Amino acid sequence: MYVSRILIVGPHDMGSGAMTTDNKVILFADILGFAALTESFPLDVDRCRVGDRPIAYQFGEIFEASRNELAHTFSGFHSSLRGALSLARMNHPLTAITFSDSVFIATTHAYEAVNIAINLFHALLPQKIPMRMGIAYGTFAALRFRSDITVDSGDHAAQFLGTAVVRAHAAETCGIKGLRILIHPSVMPLLDDIHHNPVLTEGRLHPLRHIECSEREQLNKAGVLHEIDYWHLTPTSEAKAWRGLQDMWNKAPLSEVEHYEVTAEAINRMRIAQGREPLKKLHRRTLP
Repeated sequence: MYVSRILIVGPHDMGSGAMTTDNKVILFADILGFAALTESFPLDVDRCRVGDRPIAYQFGEIFEASRNELAHTFSGFHSSLRGALSLARMNHPLTAITFSDSVFIATTHAYEAVNIAINLFHALLPQKIPMRMGIAYGTFAALRFRSDITVDSGDHAAQFLGTAVVRAHAAETCGIKGLRILIHPSVMPLLDDIHHNPVLTEGRLHPLRHIECSEREQLNKAGVLHEIDYWHLTPTSEAKAWRGLQDMWNKAPLSEVEHYEVTAEAINRMRIAQGREPLKKLHRRTLP
């Protein structure tokens, strides 16, 4: 039986029982355009908490939350993340540090982090929530997590650090645009390690496959050359994910259109790597 440590920064005292210094695979995920959403919509705290309510309550609130894109994005991200972490911790230990619109997740092996990343992507795309991720390998230590709340003040601390944290953030922010799972060079040697990339079994939901980024994208400041192939879904799920991408593309302001163009190009490369026919037109509502 695995013991999973989920550390989520919030209004609870997490104590000091944290991971010791060790090499870990870190997944860093961040919502795209969240700052602009925060500036554009009112902060409706109650709607943002929809994902934390009992499911019966959620059904009555989802339509209202969808009117506020900030609340929809925030609650959808945290609800989907909670589901992905719950599924993962049934199979392996992990540490998750969540704040605002982003999360750091530490796992022992590369395939574990990749499974979480893909599951989260598959949950967010149909909800039209854009996210980019970076995966890296290196040192990691979670030192202390605490919250001290009094009547008129609050003091929250998340003390964690390591080269894997720095590298995962560097991969996600390297300058490559779009909804991607970007691989830091520190992870590449792990892909040939049977412990980090074992033979696919029933317990693994997704294969650990990667493709090259475009030649232009490879000229980035972090040396990221590869990304995870996350486009392996059932036909129904694939159609929903593609529609979610196209809907985001259609409503994106001109300054953000490139995010969706390069995402569609990346998905096309993933499909080709899987032996499927190239898409001749990427800005299309349905797939052939």
